[in-house]
Amino acid sequence: MDRHSCWLFFSEAMKAPYDQRFHLEEIATISMFALLDALVIFFACPFKVIGLFVLNLCCIAFVISIRVIDTRIEREWFTIFRNWLVLVLLIIMYMEHSTLIPQINPYDVDDLLIGVDRFLFAGYDPTVLMERFTCPFFTEIFQIVYASFYFLPAFICFLLYVRGNKIEFHVSASAILIGFYISYIGYYLSPAIGPRFTLNHVQSIPLDGLLTFHFLRSTLDQVGGITRDCYPSGHALVSVLTVLLARRYYRPFAKIALAWTILLLISTVYLRYHYFVDIIAGIALAVAVHELVPPIERYIKTAESCQGAPIADETKLR
Repeated sequence: MDRHSCWLFFSEAMKAPYDQRFHLEEIATISMFALLDALVIFFACPFKVIGLFVLNLCCIAFVISIRVIDTRIEREWFTIFRNWLVLVLLIIMYMEHSTLIPQINPYDVDDLLIGVDRFLFAGYDPTVLMERFTCPFFTEIFQIVYASFYFLPAFICFLLYVRGNKIEFHVSASAILIGFYISYIGYYLSPAIGPRFTLNHVQSIPLDGLLTFHFLRSTLDQVGGITRDCYPSGHALVSVLTVLLARRYYRPFAKIALAWTILLLISTVYLRYHYFVDIIAGIALAVAVHELVPPIERYIKTAESCQGAPIADETKLR
């Protein structure tokens, strides 16, 4: 296909109804997989991670294939599968970080983050300061909340989905995925393993729960490995972004999301997963990503108008 043909193809694609285009969630996911492979080519040895390199290419091809099939067969069950597929790909992408980050950027910035925290807290480490509140009951609750992180953004998307509003669902899903991917990029720019490894020697009280603490903690470690995923805090970024989206699109869930998010933010430091500066960066980025919501909404509404569909709140999912 020559350059002129490519331009015609993309021009016609942009005139198509939203369901026949690549969803913004799909564009963001394809772009992120492509970026990871580009980073491997330029900053790592592809032969050391050839399996993940090929996996990323397969994921890109899979997303493209699903979009093509959906526009051809137009079956409701397949559209539902397409709309939620990116959630699975997001988790696959996250699980690559423990292997890819050290290959692409082996220079951890934990010392810098520790220094910023100590500057903010007059020479003290926030995780050490929180030891005075440490008890098995709190540890148990915070570990459960921390492990529930992915359910928070998924829940707001689910609520919008079952309400049947296509625009609000896709806007929220797009914003949340962009938030995730921005945090992922941050991990490669500033890898850090976190205070539970770097500051363990200054902690005087070990963390211990009641029933599920050790199981949840070890399960998360086994799934993600030792991942340099501290800065910025994806937990803070996506959770705060979810609260902002709930206030915008589904206020009955906003108070629950806010309480859930506050507990999540506390848990990240209490459980020694994150430095305090990670949380500040995550919150700031959440506010920045939320600024993208209006243009995303306008884009999707414009696409919906291409098929003569109503663009008010009652626009329904197929």
